[in-house]
Formats: sequence, structure tokens, C-alpha cells
Amino acid sequence: MNVKQVKRQKMLVAAKHLFTENGFERTSMQKVADEAGVGVATLFRYFPKKEQLIIELVIEVIEGMLPHFEDINESNRNGYEKMEAILDSYIDYIFTANRQAVTLLENFEYYVTYNPIEDELINTIRSTYIRIGRCVNEAINQGIEDGSISLSGEEKITALTIMNLFGIAIKKHAFTSFLPVEIVPVPKKQELVEVKKIILNYFKKN
Repeated sequence: MNVKQVKRQKMLVAAKHLFTENGFERTSMQKVADEAGVGVATLFRYFPKKEQLIIELVIEVIEGMLPHFEDINESNRNGYEKMEAILDSYIDYIFTANRQAVTLLENFEYYVTYNPIEDELINTIRSTYIRIGRCVNEAINQGIEDGSISLSGEEKITALTIMNLFGIAIKKHAFTSFLPVEIVPVPKKQELVEVKKIILNYFKKN
């Protein structure tokens, strides 16, 4: 990496640390600059808005999941086997992801709820989520075509909804697992595996 890339990376690392520890709203650009060891004017030259820092870090986390799903979709498995592998990836990625990754995603959801972000920036994240959703949709379609998944048109919509809820639930469980169990009872990984089995049974219910 050249000098500019190294400096830019230092700012991203500093922002990730502060956003994770303090949240987006309580982290000013000045604090990020101080943490990175650069002037705040320099930080603004690289990232004119704090939202650009936020979006880049969130995309980095989401795109960390993409290779798992894309590799599964490119494999020689049938549709059902791909869905099973995708569900396993949901579980394995979140439970092996570091605290920063999970916390950033959780903080981002709360932040955008109360702080509108320009459509142009949001669209960059939306496109990444769409790529993940496409992997799931293609695996289900393949399963219906090869006969390994038995779903009608309406049932497919239900299956996609269940998959979305499952992904949200796992992320929530991973986030709350950092809190004392006395405050938030967190389901064990094996319990989520059991939910995965229920979903897979739905795919082959007929």
C-alpha cells in the first residue's frame, strides 16, 4: 500500500474501534482523527461526511459474508444442500465473527433508524445485501427445479421470509451474547441449529 492508502486504513481502523466502543452518535470526527493520529482536516479530505466512514465499514463487514455464500452457490450441490450450507454459514459466520463486526451491524441499524442517510450511500449497502439475497433465492430456485426442495410459489415467499428472520435472529443473538446472561438470556448455538433443522424440514415438507 502507498502512503495515502496506509493513512486511509489507519482512519478506518480508528473509526471501527471508536464506533464499536462508543456508537456512531457519540463518536465525533475529531475523536476519529485523534485516534488515527491525523488532523481532522485530513480526515475530512478522505471522508467528507461521517456517514461515509460508517457506510464503508458496514459494507466491509457485510462483504465479509459474501464469499461464503457465493462459493456455496458455485458448488456442485443440489438446491437443498446449498440451502443447508447457507444456513450453516449464517450460524458459523456470526458465531466466529469478532465483536466489532457484530456490534457495527447492530449499531448501524439503530443509527439509520433515527439519522436519515442519503439514498446514494444507503444504496451501496442495499446492493451488497441484494447480492446475499440473490444467493439464497438462486439456491431455492435450483432446489425447486432439481426436485430437492418442494415449495409452491407462495411457499417460496414464506421460505424467503423465514430465511430473513433467521438471519436477523442470529445477528441479534450474537450481539446480545456479549452481555451478561443474567441480563439477556442468549440461546445456545445448538438451539439455533435446531431452528435450522425446522427450516430445512419446511423445504422438504411434502
